[in-house]
Amino acid sequence: MSRHRLRNVVVALAGLLAIGWPQLASGEDPAPRSREIAAIRKAVKQLQEDREKDRLLIDKLLNRLDTVETENKSLKASNEQLQGQTAQQIGALQTKVEAAPSTSDFSEAVRRYLGSHTFTVTGAAGVDFIYDRQTAAIDGVSNETENTFLLDWEPMVLYRPTDWILFEGVLSGSFGAAGTGTDLSTADFQIFLNDYMTVVGGLFDQPFGDWYENQSPMWVNRFVTAPLPFGVEPVVPPGEVGIQLRGGFQWGEMGQDLDYTTWVGNGPNFSEPVTGAAMGSPTAIAFSQTHSKAFGGRLRFYPLPVDSNIGRLELGASTYDGKWLDGDWLTSWGVDFNYLWGNFQARGEWLESYRQMPAALASDNRQGWYLQLGYILSDVNLPFLPDTLNDRIHRLQPLVRYSGVNQRAVAIDDISGATGVGGGGIQAGLIPDFGLSGSPALYAPHSREVALGLDYYIAPSIVWQNEFDLELPRAGGLFVASDGTTSPVGSTPNDRAFLSQFTVGF
Repeated sequence: MSRHRLRNVVVALAGLLAIGWPQLASGEDPAPRSREIAAIRKAVKQLQEDREKDRLLIDKLLNRLDTVETENKSLKASNEQLQGQTAQQIGALQTKVEAAPSTSDFSEAVRRYLGSHTFTVTGAAGVDFIYDRQTAAIDGVSNETENTFLLDWEPMVLYRPTDWILFEGVLSGSFGAAGTGTDLSTADFQIFLNDYMTVVGGLFDQPFGDWYENQSPMWVNRFVTAPLPFGVEPVVPPGEVGIQLRGGFQWGEMGQDLDYTTWVGNGPNFSEPVTGAAMGSPTAIAFSQTHSKAFGGRLRFYPLPVDSNIGRLELGASTYDGKWLDGDWLTSWGVDFNYLWGNFQARGEWLESYRQMPAALASDNRQGWYLQLGYILSDVNLPFLPDTLNDRIHRLQPLVRYSGVNQRAVAIDDISGATGVGGGGIQAGLIPDFGLSGSPALYAPHSREVALGLDYYIAPSIVWQNEFDLELPRAGGLFVASDGTTSPVGSTPNDRAFLSQFTVGF
């Protein structure tokens, strides 16, 4: 209640008392006056209560006003801070817009735009020089000393549309035995199911053993040529069209692993339906010699942990089986090893195959093996040589390899260069090709070879390779004509060949 209102009430009460006092003094009845006084007191009490309520309401409004003013000040401070930050961000963005993008920023922008898509071209290219000194002729097969250059280019395309799919394709363009030619050696999809399992489908290197899949690329192979079991007389086909499941896991300490590969494919084919015919793959549909599929499996075991300080050892076992004619089987098996200890390297393999033949033809049994040793001279320092020459010596790797093949017979048309059944077989012949000397001794039923190598590494993937081959075939075996008639091979010459190759892996 305001002071002005309270004063008016007091004045009114005083007036009432002034009017009523004379009447009380004159002896009039006091009862009505008492009732008036009680009413006035009641009114005064009500006014006091109303005043107290007004006071509480005013205090509440004042507290609310203080709270609103505090919130308003906080909002003003936050607004000023946001305005400052916004101005700084706008300035920074304007500076980036006006400035040219950096290489890292551009790369990151492209990566965000493309997502997980990656496209890579790698592979290898090489040039060959081959000199093959043929000392004599195999009975019935002419010989000729060779001296020639060859060129091969093998680009590999890797395309990864997502994190779990990879496409791999390898083309080979060469100027070799028949002039310029191209070949598709690998084209497959790899689907990564999880960390321990991958599905591969398409055209792929035969996973049998260690050679075809891991050692055959020109800049990976320590020699210019392939070991005899993987050359002109392969014991198992070099490639396959099909699907495979592969994976691995750690069974012990770090480095103690086990990996596996299983596959199904179109199966092998042969240049002729005779004993000793050249084996080829992949099998084209038009020249398929069976309605069945081939299947294979490989296990590789790594027994030594990484911190054992005694090197890395790989032990493998493989099998490959399939029908080459309805009801006629090709059965193959092999074991291999690979050992690395510091600068010392050793690897080897033994493999066999057994092929059932049509009635009246002898079975086709084949065996092959190789053992290879090498040592990188990076730790060899000759005190009497300057550092520059010692540095050249550190880039050298001397090698030696012994390989051989045993088989009952060899198809004579494969040596003379005739094409296979239906025009779809292998064209071989005594003609040098990239990584092949063309020596007739390579086609002997019991071929043997000692290869001496010296590699010079300009860079880890740039190498100049030199190889000297001593062909030491054993006598014995048969030549088989396309009509099945046979003739003895007779004496076999011991040819000599020199190959030099410059290879760049990229």
